[in-house]
Amino acid sequence: MNFKKIITLLLAFALTLSLAACGSKGDGKGDGDAQGATAEEIYAQIQELADKENAIMEENLELWQKLFAAMNEKRDEIPDESNYGAYLLAALDLVKDKFTEDELKTLTEGSEKIRDLEDQIQPLQEQYAALQPAGDGEDGGMNDSVPAFPAFTGKDLDGNDVDNSIFSQNAVTVVNFWFSGCKPCVAELGELNALNETLKKQGGAVVGINVDTLDGNADAISTAKSLLESKGASYQNIYFPSDSAAGDFAGDIMAFPTTYVIDRSGAIVGEAMLGGIDNEDNMAALQKLIDQALANDSAK
Repeated sequence: MNFKKIITLLLAFALTLSLAACGSKGDGKGDGDAQGATAEEIYAQIQELADKENAIMEENLELWQKLFAAMNEKRDEIPDESNYGAYLLAALDLVKDKFTEDELKTLTEGSEKIRDLEDQIQPLQEQYAALQPAGDGEDGGMNDSVPAFPAFTGKDLDGNDVDNSIFSQNAVTVVNFWFSGCKPCVAELGELNALNETLKKQGGAVVGINVDTLDGNADAISTAKSLLESKGASYQNIYFPSDSAAGDFAGDIMAFPTTYVIDRSGAIVGEAMLGGIDNEDNMAALQKLIDQALANDSAK
């Protein structure tokens, strides 16, 4: 699986049916091309369209990162949209005062193109889901009632075996998704290390997941380790196969850095936090989730 650095709009197929049903008009656009196609052929069509979406963002990487940071501040006000392009347009309208006229034009045109591509992807996702065996139950431990971090087996950057049992060893685990070319990600590594030192005294830990390193890419691991060392960060970083349930979960990350709080049972506490913890508001929001997980653990 080829991981994108800004946004992977190819959603985990185990979740697409419920996503498409939420607000989707099901206009059937693109149905004709996929009629009679195999699951592999439909997957290839979705991947091609998703690659086009990612190319739109990769062309103006820093500008889209600026939008994601602004969106994080307004995320509670952004209306739900089943079409991600429409979601971006709605978010952009809320934060347009933070951008120049030329930046707004670029982001608006890009979001409109993504919206149109999403209109083609949605029915293909539904067709792909319909071709999957029913009742296999392999959702990596995620469900609507109790969202959980998917089960995984992998290694840390020093080659030690790890799996999702690491969550059971901590009262709270802060999981930070990043990649080596992301300036905000690298900028917060020192703060994350300081947070890890604080959490260790409370029975918790920070765990990093550099998406470049998934599948054990040796060059990416070397780069990630160098960056961590340069920032004095010694907390554990791990990786797992990109074609696993946890890999799909990582593939759904919209913007980097993104941070989750996980309790001892592996359940996700609250919502993901977009942006770095070197921002005071972000750190305050993260601390509330950490405190919630610690309080729940103490009450058991």
